[in-house]
Amino acid sequence: MTTSEPCQYSKLTIPTDISYVGVVGAYVRQVAQNFGFDERACLAIVVGVEEAVSNIIREAFSPDDQATLDISCERVSMGLKIVIKDKGLPFKPTGLLSPKRASDAKQLSGPQRALVLMKQTMDEVSFRNMGLEGKETHLIKYLQTGTIEDYYQICEIEPYQEVRTGKPGAAKAVEFKVRPMESHEAIEVSKCFYKSYGYSFVYRQIYYPDRIIELNEIGQMESVVAVTPDNEVIGHCALLKWDSRPDVAEIGLAVVKPEFRGQGCLTRLTEYLIEKAKSEKAQALFVLAATNHTYSQQVIHRFGFNDCSLLVGFGPATLSFRGLTDTLPQRETYLICFRYLGMPEKLPLYPPEHHKEFIRKLYRNIGPEPRFETPVEPEPLFSEPQSKLTAAHYSPSGFGWIEIEAYGSDVVQEVKARLKEFCLKHIEVIQLYCNLGDPLTYYMIAEFEQLGFFFVGLKPSSTLGDALILQYFNNVAMDYNRIKLASIMGEELQSYVREHDPNQD
Repeated sequence: MTTSEPCQYSKLTIPTDISYVGVVGAYVRQVAQNFGFDERACLAIVVGVEEAVSNIIREAFSPDDQATLDISCERVSMGLKIVIKDKGLPFKPTGLLSPKRASDAKQLSGPQRALVLMKQTMDEVSFRNMGLEGKETHLIKYLQTGTIEDYYQICEIEPYQEVRTGKPGAAKAVEFKVRPMESHEAIEVSKCFYKSYGYSFVYRQIYYPDRIIELNEIGQMESVVAVTPDNEVIGHCALLKWDSRPDVAEIGLAVVKPEFRGQGCLTRLTEYLIEKAKSEKAQALFVLAATNHTYSQQVIHRFGFNDCSLLVGFGPATLSFRGLTDTLPQRETYLICFRYLGMPEKLPLYPPEHHKEFIRKLYRNIGPEPRFETPVEPEPLFSEPQSKLTAAHYSPSGFGWIEIEAYGSDVVQEVKARLKEFCLKHIEVIQLYCNLGDPLTYYMIAEFEQLGFFFVGLKPSSTLGDALILQYFNNVAMDYNRIKLASIMGEELQSYVREHDPNQD
């Protein structure tokens, strides 16, 4: 008898009958077991999925509806992704609460209970409105692999305590070489992040060596390391890629052990990755550069990256930059710095009239100026009644985002509903991505600004195409004077964003 790998994808279709919820539970339990989850994790998955399915059946359908639900399971990096697709009534989050205590779920019922239990049992929860095609609930559960603390005693990875001299860096020059990470070095990469950030780094996967290895094996991350002659890993950086836009990559997850800063390590890691991206025929690269200091901005600007967006308050204030800024006075702001590696196609774009000239300036800053057009219609004409949009959030960082894939006549109401949902969940910063290649963006930006969103910049070559980014603050106070910028364009961008932020006096 031979064994084989479990099926990577499967789907179950059931009637919208509450008696079939147990069938769904049995299905996802078996899939989870096949994918390597232990009994405790399987139970959590079953609880989360059964609550989601029960809630959809009760809230989106009437008892006499002759309809079905699709529940699909797919192996993803380090875990299991479950998608529940239905064509019932749209999800209406109005009035839902987001209790913080685990025991709160016991006092709740209906949609409130379902939302709380989904968040408690799953690692990621998001909802996608598909317009006339219905809606999807996305649930992800990761396999529990060991964190860095499972490989070292905590005293061995104590965060580095630097003797302040007014300037970061090592006391003397250190030799090192840059090369692709080897699998056994993933442990040392996690150790670098712990020594530099403690457990404050937002991308939690970096503390799990096995997850770093798997992300590299499947091509979503390409890690390179800086290594001394005695094989000590002193720095890491990676190309990050997404299936939806394989020709564009992010240079990220950069870290240098505090005691080795000032050696040119980040410069050489960046140089290596740019050449790697070129060899792989990438068309564009971008970087998220911190603004509580200007070191990373200075490095990336030297390589031809230019500022195009200021993500104000994007990161939590709990992020700690050991040896640079141990305690942040407010949520951290990041710059999107962008560089074309190939000549982009000059497709027509439809920027809103009141931001057109500044958008033109941003495009001139990063490369060739695109073709700007103005719609011929005097007012927006929607081809569909229902919009297609994706909304998701990451609770640990208090950050959420909405992407408008297609405008429907209900788009303002849908964005308003997602915004209210995020605010009730205490998400502090919400971003809205709008496709500049869609003529309706020309009209709709002013409508979204009426809801409290404000302009923060561009993201060329996004999953939507060239995107205009708006942002919303949920009771967040930001002092723009604390944002440190290295370029003239960065300063101009900051002034423009601040001028349009309705939360500023």
